[in-house]
Amino acid sequence: MKLILSIIQTADETDTVQELNKKGFFVTKLSTTGGFLKAKNTTLLIGTEDEKVDAVLDVLKKYAGHRMQLSPVSGADMRMFNPAGANMVEVPAGGCVVFVLDIDRAQKF
Repeated sequence: MKLILSIIQTADETDTVQELNKKGFFVTKLSTTGGFLKAKNTTLLIGTEDEKVDAVLDVLKKYAGHRMQLSPVSGADMRMFNPAGANMVEVPAGGCVVFVLDIDRAQKF
């Protein structure tokens, strides 16, 4: 048995948890704050059998992993990031940290 701890951006929480639940995984979510940037995140606790770890990691990568997304810019920022003057620019978003821990024993009461 494994315990997967995943720290994700709060913006990715809803879709990630919904997809994990759809695939039959139970998730406990905790509101957390990062130590360096003091940004709000969500920590997910997911217990699963060893052979299902890759399925959880696939969902985390797809719904909470690094990606590029369009973000609006305005004024001076617009000329700096996009000389053509368009008001949208592609920026990196998302990303998560995942720890997979061995569990010797798990019980529900």
